[in-house]
Amino acid sequence: MKRRVSKGFTLVELLVVIGIIALLISILLPSLNRARETANRVKCASNLRQIGQAMLLYANENRQQWPRTVVRGTNDGEVNQFSGATSDDPFKDAAGTRPADNDVTAALFLLVRTQDIGTEVFTCPSSNADKDTFETGTTEDSAQERGNFTASTNLSYGIANPYGTATGYRWNANQNPEFAVAADQGDPTQNDGLTQNSPASDQKKVNSPNHDGDGQNILYGDGHVEFKNTSWAGVRNDQVFTPTTVDGSGNMNIVVGHATNANPAHQFDSVIRPLAD
Repeated sequence: MKRRVSKGFTLVELLVVIGIIALLISILLPSLNRARETANRVKCASNLRQIGQAMLLYANENRQQWPRTVVRGTNDGEVNQFSGATSDDPFKDAAGTRPADNDVTAALFLLVRTQDIGTEVFTCPSSNADKDTFETGTTEDSAQERGNFTASTNLSYGIANPYGTATGYRWNANQNPEFAVAADQGDPTQNDGLTQNSPASDQKKVNSPNHDGDGQNILYGDGHVEFKNTSWAGVRNDQVFTPTTVDGSGNMNIVVGHATNANPAHQFDSVIRPLAD
């Protein structure tokens, strides 16, 4: 009686199977990436919502004022960032040790010091940021032993300039409900020539790199968070990453010199800092 000899796959059959698997992966991978990004946006929005709640609690404890640290003596509305990280007291330590005057990230870090909010809340899951562990050499500090985020890699979000000098500008809980208080960090290569009518390809270039330029989550003055596909998302479509003026027709125009100019141009002008690296 002859025994039946089983045959394995031929080389051609193996190549066909591998090709089918590769095709299925190429079809499914974009869908999986989109699903992951959608989940990350929801988590990112939740982070900003928690930041908004912490700001509300801070305001309730500080005469309705949102957090900010030492204001420059002759305040020009410009900002510093990521200075004085190892300061025990961002208000009273000696100059050169505490955060620099008008430090925007130190203002945001006050929420970590005072509102029992973890540093992981300040990192967008779609970005490359890591939560701040306050490590100094081989030791790990507490939030109360710090005056700022350790590095730019520990922060994915920015806040509207707390030190703005425009007439009527308010950094407090009485701001306009549509005022953009915080958001994913914008792209550092903002465009002076950008307008509300610029092509979508140009709008994408200035959006947050946290979400591959597709847009940014934005926290508003009334505490709600929305994902916006363009940066023209503040009061009366204010551009939230640069100073903008309003012309006689009510159109918003970006102020030239945006890269270094962080001072709001009017009372409802959001200028969110820091921008991404």
